Amino acid sequence: MFVTTAEFLPQHHAQRQATLQIISAAEASGHARVAEMNRQVAGNLDKIIAALQAEGRDDDEAAAGAS
Repeated sequence: MFVTTAEFLPQHHAQRQATLQIISAAEASGHARVAEMNRQVAGNLDKIIAALQAEGRDDDEAAAGAS
């Protein structure tokens, strides 16, 4: 089971950027399978990042409503 929080968003963004570089290098070298596997990783990171950012917005809205 994988659990993360918004505290780790910078690491998720960095991992996504590194993954995109791997995809580009794999495509340039003709390694289609490596590119394909890493596109799935990038997609998963996109989902994680979006969920954590949405969670952060919800927390901000709740805090604003409580004031």
